[in-house]
Amino acid sequence: MASPLSLIQRIKALLSALSGMAESDIKPESDFLEMGYDSLFLTQFSQEIRSTFGVEVKLRQLVESQNSINLLAEYLGSRVPHKEQSQEKSAEIKTESAESMAKPSLEPHDVEAIIAKQLELMREQLKLLESTNRPILDQMSTKATEPKRVASQDEIKPASLEQSPIVKQKVGGGALRIKGLDDLNSQQQESLQNLIKEYVGRTSESQQHVQSHRAHHADPRTAALFNRAWKEMVYPIVVERSEGARIWDIDGNAYVDLLNGFGPNFLGHSHPQVTQAIQAQLQRGIEVGPQSPLAGETAELVCELTGFDRASFFCTGSEAVQAAIRCARTYTGRTKIVLFSGSYHGNFDEVIVRDREVFDTRAALPAAPGIPKRAVEDIIVLPYGEEQSLKAIEALGSELAAVLVEPVQSRRPELQPREFLHELRQITEMSETLLIFDEVVTGFRCHPAGAQGHFEVSADLATYGKVAGANMPIGIVAGRSEFMDTFDGGMWQYGDDSAPEANVTFFAGTFVRHPLALAAAHAMLSFLKEEGPTLQEALNRRTKEFVDKVNTIFQEFSAPVEMTHFSSVMYLRDQSESELGSLLWYFLRLEGVYAQQGFPSYLTLAHGDGEIEFTLKAFRNSVSRMVDAGFYPRVVKRLRAVESDVQAIPEKPPVEGARLGKDPSGQPAWYIPDPDRPNHYLKVS
Repeated sequence: MASPLSLIQRIKALLSALSGMAESDIKPESDFLEMGYDSLFLTQFSQEIRSTFGVEVKLRQLVESQNSINLLAEYLGSRVPHKEQSQEKSAEIKTESAESMAKPSLEPHDVEAIIAKQLELMREQLKLLESTNRPILDQMSTKATEPKRVASQDEIKPASLEQSPIVKQKVGGGALRIKGLDDLNSQQQESLQNLIKEYVGRTSESQQHVQSHRAHHADPRTAALFNRAWKEMVYPIVVERSEGARIWDIDGNAYVDLLNGFGPNFLGHSHPQVTQAIQAQLQRGIEVGPQSPLAGETAELVCELTGFDRASFFCTGSEAVQAAIRCARTYTGRTKIVLFSGSYHGNFDEVIVRDREVFDTRAALPAAPGIPKRAVEDIIVLPYGEEQSLKAIEALGSELAAVLVEPVQSRRPELQPREFLHELRQITEMSETLLIFDEVVTGFRCHPAGAQGHFEVSADLATYGKVAGANMPIGIVAGRSEFMDTFDGGMWQYGDDSAPEANVTFFAGTFVRHPLALAAAHAMLSFLKEEGPTLQEALNRRTKEFVDKVNTIFQEFSAPVEMTHFSSVMYLRDQSESELGSLLWYFLRLEGVYAQQGFPSYLTLAHGDGEIEFTLKAFRNSVSRMVDAGFYPRVVKRLRAVESDVQAIPEKPPVEGARLGKDPSGQPAWYIPDPDRPNHYLKVS
């Protein structure tokens, strides 16, 4: 039978290699989830256990029964006898070596034997390290060029790959894990049961639809943010129709839509100009293969709005990013690509990565199961917006094919590093490294020329999607001619001896330049051209006003949540110390506002004054219900006293000595004197 102690050490080493967390910080008795390891990481861990020990341990076991190193070691103890004996033998050799070195005198042949054993051990350790990570910046010899490890919003628990693909593994603690009703107090239990009853009662058709198709429809969204305590509510809302700023589900409920298709819905649902263009193309036909006359016209519009020379079309934003990387490698003849932590660049293997530090170097590892380590060997992940990252890029110099940057990260929109981007442009120009802006989210949204126009930085290539497609699937790569020529060989013409001369790569697909997608994009870009930059400027101002009011509501209740934004992109960040914070999104939907935890929200041109006021009221009611349910703490806020001019309300003061006043929103509230500050009062929430 294998030794539990040696198994514990091996499991700790395996977790450290995967997560980047120091072995000394990994506690054998700690719950994996409470340590911050999410389901994607634990699935990878499960695969490594099978590869290392030859024993299959399911994800559910790591969450429930074998959910700590101690419990896992006990489970593995009787199942890995042969491999464990080998490990124990190595440990014995190491112990013998240490004991021998402690002897006062040694014969020469004894010394040689010890050295031989130590070298053998070192070789085995190096093999283990090489198999679990590959240092990416090992050519950087000094700390001065080593980017600092930072913790940021990108450490949130992903609901799906689309939510947070470039992950810095969250370690060393996390939100309070709710595994069942027993983890809640009596008030919270009753509140949760009432919420489930109300929510399921309101959206039962959606629940039944998802359940009836679960056996044959493998859809990650149907299990996103699964929690056993409220599993009855874990299903997507199934929508029947949409118009303007609203959607209607199959139960007949109406919602003001803040998710807006994860970003492509800029004008509002079923905008007449886009709808008419799609209908007209449907009547003409949806031929795939022959060239659509809209292809060239739409490419011209892209170039006119962005200032680029040429444009090419793809099916999705992910494809566009993949094509841009291939273009950069073809043009430069180099292979390494720099990405930044917290960014999202699509769903292909190379960009679904997480970074970790290994012996003062940085390494990229796959962030999801099913992606081989070799797929990310040429990817370098650095902290975004930091001076040390610029030094690292400068040190890499001519080894880089491209630096791929999401100028404003959709899940950290408050980070808008203008100077960093300008310095990055200078550094990449000096080393002839291509600078690629991933503008799938920001493109055409914050400015007609996207983030490049907003920050006044000219990239070599940029990728677009979402807004450009007007709710139809499309991806676009645009850029300077010398780089874009790698797609088709470059400019030539009829009637002379000209020919394609540039080195070319291959990128194609059946549905690129799809007529319906081109029709929608052509209508969308034509609309943006006609309206000019004042369109984005007005929506940006409206978004800021809305976000400020939402944050005022959060502050009034001292709710552990904040909303940040860039242009019309908003991110609702849960700062709760408990997973109960996830229930805010259910209350919002009950109040008639559709948003999803972990994803950005968006305002559109269709969100008028009525929708804004409705949404603000929904936020206020939802936060209030979270407090009343005990899901948010009921706190006492420090507020300056306001003399009351309201009628006494027919209820007793909540505490002795409380007096009636008005809060900043003008609503009646109870106050008690602040013992620490004269003439100040504490609001009793």
